[in-house]
Amino acid sequence: MTGRSVFIIIPNFNGLKHLRDCFDSLQRQSFKDFGVILVDNNSSDESVAFTRSNYPGVRILQMSENTGFARAVNEGIKDALGDDNCKYILLLNNDTECAEDFVEEMLRAVNMKDAGSGACKMLNFSDRRMIDDAGDFIKPLGSPYARGFGEKDEGQYDKEEYIFGACAGAAIYKREVFDEAGFFDEDFFAYYEDVDFSFRLQLLGFKCYYNPKAVCYHKRGATTSGMSGFQTMLCEKNLIALRIKNYPAKLYLYSFPFFAAVRVKRYLIFLFRHSPSLFASAVKGYVQGLGEIGNSLRKRRIITKKVRVSKDYVRSILR
Repeated sequence: MTGRSVFIIIPNFNGLKHLRDCFDSLQRQSFKDFGVILVDNNSSDESVAFTRSNYPGVRILQMSENTGFARAVNEGIKDALGDDNCKYILLLNNDTECAEDFVEEMLRAVNMKDAGSGACKMLNFSDRRMIDDAGDFIKPLGSPYARGFGEKDEGQYDKEEYIFGACAGAAIYKREVFDEAGFFDEDFFAYYEDVDFSFRLQLLGFKCYYNPKAVCYHKRGATTSGMSGFQTMLCEKNLIALRIKNYPAKLYLYSFPFFAAVRVKRYLIFLFRHSPSLFASAVKGYVQGLGEIGNSLRKRRIITKKVRVSKDYVRSILR
């Protein structure tokens, strides 16, 4: 696998039923100069055996436990960067299928001026008229969201443009961003680690370019069930860290009352529209996030020393 310019990192946990769709779509790519690394999080199904038997060209990294998304992709990225020929890292969920020119178009995105990362248009795997993600953003009141999620694709996001960040379920990065920004925050385990990383890249002056011609199809919720207690807990915990680590101080203080109001509203929705157990998971995540404030502040000091953009620019990318 040495000598490749692009390495595709696929984290996997009990994703056997998805792997054939994913791997076969990669074999059909118009751009061929890439290697594939499957990082298996100690799956109990036959994912590893299946891959070895049917896709011998795929390099497999086996973790001794389920380390979560962040550490799994970090291990894959570090392994790929050990090859001096590696220029690009493409992260891809195991529950995706890629259009034939996907890698080619992702490379075009990441090579736009000032770009350090590239984002694609992700469509729903089962209903390909529906949008799954057309780039990640953060609302002015502080909530991350996937643009276009649940909308019918009518060309409303067919404009190429610079955006806040790419969903790490299908994102490409230049090698140098890891040299300067480090890696995904493993304390996040899963959820919002890509938004956190995108924020860090923006603070360092690395823009993200959205190319709607790069298309993949995503089985959203196939790896983890939507609106689960575990997901809710991690999202609430990680949201605290994301804001503390990355927001300019004055903007954070100005926004804090809005953060609090939105959180109260969200918790009431969990309690009255969903279930008391989901509400309890949210509160548990919030308490854990508060317990990690010291750690988040230490990371913030490191990030702040490297910031290369103005506070006005940061405000402009929150929309």
